[in-house]
Amino acid sequence: MKVTLTEPEVAGEYVVAEQREDGTLVLRPETSDEVIEQYASRDVSGDELIESLERQHQAALREGR
Repeated sequence: MKVTLTEPEVAGEYVVAEQREDGTLVLRPETSDEVIEQYASRDVSGDELIESLERQHQAALREGR
């Protein structure tokens, strides 16, 4: 499951890594490989292409690539 956060300091796409018994969610940022995988197997519109490139760029920066 993925979630999108919009708070400026943590904005981005995240993957739910764990859901604890008390309902707390543990999130981790999506990886650039996950972004590529999400868009690689289908045709995308121009807007989707721009979004995918922006998300991949942000993920790559977090990964130090």
